[in-house]
Amino acid sequence: MAEPASLPRRLLNSGYLAAASRVERSIPFRSPERIERLQRRRLRAMVRHAYGTVPHYREAMDRLGLRPDDFRSAADLAKLPLVERDQLHRDPDRFVSSAKPRDRYLKLRSGGSTGAHCTVYHDPHAIIANAAHGERDRSIYTPIVGRAVGYRETIIATLVGSSYEVRHFLRTHTLLPAGVRIERQFVSLLDSPEEMARQIDAFKPDVLHGFGSALEILYVHRRAGSTGFHRPRVVTYSSDALSPVARRVIEEDNGIPVFGTYQAIEALKVGFECERHRGFHLNADLYPVRIVDAEGRDVPAGESGEVVVSNLVNRGTVLLNYRLGDLAALLSEPCGCGRSLPLLSFLEGRADDVIALPSGRVVHPQAVRALFIDEPGIAGYQVTQEAPTRFAVAIVPASGVDRSALRERVAAVLGERLVDPVTIDVAFVEALARAPSGKVRPIVALRQNGRPSASAGGPDGG
Repeated sequence: MAEPASLPRRLLNSGYLAAASRVERSIPFRSPERIERLQRRRLRAMVRHAYGTVPHYREAMDRLGLRPDDFRSAADLAKLPLVERDQLHRDPDRFVSSAKPRDRYLKLRSGGSTGAHCTVYHDPHAIIANAAHGERDRSIYTPIVGRAVGYRETIIATLVGSSYEVRHFLRTHTLLPAGVRIERQFVSLLDSPEEMARQIDAFKPDVLHGFGSALEILYVHRRAGSTGFHRPRVVTYSSDALSPVARRVIEEDNGIPVFGTYQAIEALKVGFECERHRGFHLNADLYPVRIVDAEGRDVPAGESGEVVVSNLVNRGTVLLNYRLGDLAALLSEPCGCGRSLPLLSFLEGRADDVIALPSGRVVHPQAVRALFIDEPGIAGYQVTQEAPTRFAVAIVPASGVDRSALRERVAAVLGERLVDPVTIDVAFVEALARAPSGKVRPIVALRQNGRPSASAGGPDGG
């Protein structure tokens, strides 16, 4: 963990954060031309930085006969080879800038379901800038809270994860008056729903933020007739999905608006959900996104593909043309909210959750997820491909459901969707298995070698 900053540096950081936060609220409403100019300026500076200080990019560009001046727009990033997550996992040092000593960076790690951790170093300015970038999504729900600063927020996350480390870094590198700071409570996502509810009730937050799966457990538990707990004004989620069923419970049964954010350790503020709830507005000036097919070719708007991101903010671990692995589609129609940032659909799963069957048939994870969306008897689920033709389905059942009928129904509809002859075992559980990162993966497919695929980590980036 990075050493605390000196008092003069903390004062300078605080001044920058205050000024930048005011500017960030307006950027999503700027014209596409102004946002593109911001993007181009950041892109050219980052490519020069990458070529001058990062071994991977210097060698790749020299090999391809490219120079920094060849990169004038986000489209030019496709000239670079795609960076795979496995590359970052195997050799993180090749992506780290030599511009600063390693101990000047904040080291964050993400965990996959197989333990394939990725190490990402963030430079101090990137972390502080990220806190300012958060005003883009905070400005959507703070009017509901009733104030932009000084409110209370409970975060359900891993207590030793990246979310905690980022906030600790900000506390030791800035000086903000007590009335301006957001007062935060951290609750472990490993706690029981009863313990989560007890801590939330004691703290009484205005905003409740957490992993989507943890919020599902919490609110389904409440709906099941257990003791109620404090009602926040807003619920926000990140890191893993919040199912449509759980979202309806929070919004309709409890009257609490819900907003999601798209973020990862490799790119802390990719996008955010606005009041129209159509998908994620992409912070294109900070993190340009491409949607590609399996061969790395751009796909048309509206067509699902893999998310490839370029980080124009972080000068520690530099990641350009990096395959995050999430599945989504770019949306071509502008949003009625007035923001000009482009729209990305809500995430459809992970590319490595595509199910391959022995017949050669390939099943998109969204085709499986859709089976569970409107099933009221399911509070949570996880489909695991244990062998090429054997599937295990773990279900957290809603209160009072006919388990026998639900088991038969799930096995039947999943079997129809998979088409090939398969064995499906359905079991009822109190909680779903989590990856080391703390996420719950609704679908766990097999790689061709029969081993489970890795899942990207995603922090709450501040």
